[in-house]
Amino acid sequence: MKITPAEFEATLKDISFPLAIATSGGPDSLALLLLAHDFATKTKKKIIALTVDHRLRATSHKEALYVQKIAQDLGIQHIILKWETEKPATRIQEKAREARYDLLLKWCKDNQIPTLLLGHHQQDQEETFWLRLSSGSGLDGLTGMKPVIEREGIFIYRPLLNFSKKRLTATLRARNQGWIEDPSNESPAYFRGRFRAHLKDEGLTNERLLAVMTKLQEDADFINASLLSSLQNTVKVFEEGYFILQRDAFETLHSALAKRIISLLIKWFSRAPYPPRSTQVEEILKKIRERRSFTAGGAFWVSKPKEILILREAAAMKEKIPLSSLNKPHLWDNRFWVTPHLKSTLLQKEAFLIPLGNAPFAKDKIISPLPSSIWPTLPAIESKGKIVSIPHLCYNIENEVNQRKFFYLKPLFHDSLTFTI
Repeated sequence: MKITPAEFEATLKDISFPLAIATSGGPDSLALLLLAHDFATKTKKKIIALTVDHRLRATSHKEALYVQKIAQDLGIQHIILKWETEKPATRIQEKAREARYDLLLKWCKDNQIPTLLLGHHQQDQEETFWLRLSSGSGLDGLTGMKPVIEREGIFIYRPLLNFSKKRLTATLRARNQGWIEDPSNESPAYFRGRFRAHLKDEGLTNERLLAVMTKLQEDADFINASLLSSLQNTVKVFEEGYFILQRDAFETLHSALAKRIISLLIKWFSRAPYPPRSTQVEEILKKIRERRSFTAGGAFWVSKPKEILILREAAAMKEKIPLSSLNKPHLWDNRFWVTPHLKSTLLQKEAFLIPLGNAPFAKDKIISPLPSSIWPTLPAIESKGKIVSIPHLCYNIENEVNQRKFFYLKPLFHDSLTFTI
């Protein structure tokens, strides 16, 4: 039975346009493209189809052109993104997936497209469960892919997660639309191909697995609610981009909550799309209990008698951006949203937002209660090789404008899905 417009529209709650749709030419992404096109036509909104030419098969460019013709016949703008770097010799599917995400997200960010749609379906969700189970994932991993996530400031929607591949192909057949089958999906050379064959042989039912995943999601929701309460009692957040972990409160937590707090803090500092491995979290928990200071996950964990100071690892900070190109809110160092209004306060055209680090400046002009250990982790404005402003220290040698108001700390528990002032 084909997917109805009403069923599809119900999956797109609070979606932001324009949309980009990752379209490979397979039945899942083509069905997504057609359903999204119907919705966009009805609502008079714009969609764009994006196809990644990975160049791993000789036919990849031909397949991209096949998708392009389908899109253009529907009046949909279509862009081909080419993976032009040297191809890996090992872990090909994993690295190709990473490259595909990088290309898609970069294009969306460069073109100010807030939403990206992916065609993962019910069978992909089931395989994700088994793959994560085989790799030792915890509760959150076993709940499967989420319908909506935020990554690098872009909404990623997976509206087909509750639809089977049979219903996707039925949707295409109802429109006499052909599709491309990726031979690697069934190839025993890759884990997914071997696993598909195994599931068929064992006769594992979809209904039973999805029921298990639903139960796991209920448990994960309960634990996340407990996590939010625990955060309020154990973690103190500072607008200058660092945290204090209250030792007494933290050490009384159940280890499951303590590990989740550590994982959350690491992910907050990191640009990694996924939580850290459980082995890394357990090692950090062990060091905290041993009252050791250490670096991990892009942060410096400073042990003190009653607390743990957690600040950005200054040596790991690299981001330098020209402020002349700041035309929209930018997430700097994965910690601070910076608004483009900052540009209007600058006297110099050539100025850069950089990590303060060990750059020299007139320290005797600073009157601030902020610990000096935090200073190197702060954003600073450089012009002509000289530090002219450190907004969080109210240091500005060019004028008396308070530039700190143009910086907003990224939320801790939930990434900001949209940026508002």
